[in-house]
Amino acid sequence: MKELKRVLVGLDVTEKSNNVLKRALSIANEHKADLFIVHAVRTPWIGVPSYFGGKDIVIDHQSIAKNIEKKIKPLNREFKVNCFVFVKEGNPHDIILYESKLNQIDMIIIGAHSKTKRRKGFLGTTAQKVAHLSHIPVLIVKNSAKTPYKNIIAPTDFGMQSKQSILFAKDIFPSAKISVVNAFDTIYMEGPYAVVGRDLSQYNDVAKSCAKSDLKNFMQEVSLKKGKVIDGELYTKETLVNYIKDGQYDLVIVGSRGTVGLNALLGSVANYILRETSKDVLIYVP
Repeated sequence: MKELKRVLVGLDVTEKSNNVLKRALSIANEHKADLFIVHAVRTPWIGVPSYFGGKDIVIDHQSIAKNIEKKIKPLNREFKVNCFVFVKEGNPHDIILYESKLNQIDMIIIGAHSKTKRRKGFLGTTAQKVAHLSHIPVLIVKNSAKTPYKNIIAPTDFGMQSKQSILFAKDIFPSAKISVVNAFDTIYMEGPYAVVGRDLSQYNDVAKSCAKSDLKNFMQEVSLKKGKVIDGELYTKETLVNYIKDGQYDLVIVGSRGTVGLNALLGSVANYILRETSKDVLIYVP
């Protein structure tokens, strides 16, 4: 069983960060883990030297840390998690990744922080970079954190990364229900890559049958009871995102790397899900 002893949350105090803190406090409390709150202060690339009449830029780390502690206090009354606040200067993703290695963190939690009004909950630059460069699992919080995760969906290609990500989620969120979904590739027309003379509908039936068989074996391996094979149609990525959108899921699990072939998960499919879904996302890194 995977133990979470140290959890790091990347905090942007200029954003509505209560949901990120609440989720981080809840998870840390459930696992009796310490919580490291890291806030990165961006500094100007070029300062104006004082001998030219400019003023030295002074960052009041202590005041910022006190404001963060003040923000945490009412949220932590219920949990009483051990919290450690760090205020650093630099690019947020660099600071978060550096501190996660320095403090031997087990999982990073960060908000989506999208500034585009019409794309609420979608990934901002910092979250994207942390998600792609992290050496440990990353939880991207896009929604309110009123209750623990209850319904988790795991798109799968039946590969080892997918299996490991599900087993990790079972350890971290033991009370949640986890379902798996596989979108099998279909062919609708003859083309340069199709086998001439074959009945395409027959091919798709065979592909679906194989996917169902693989799903059954996969679910036995990870001890899950609920799963589904869906027709990927012409646009597998969009089909998966729409399937997730229509379900009552509060968390999506994706692997950090793809395996091989058309069903490689992160590759393009998992990356697309990460960007486009409005659900919280857990990116598993082995």
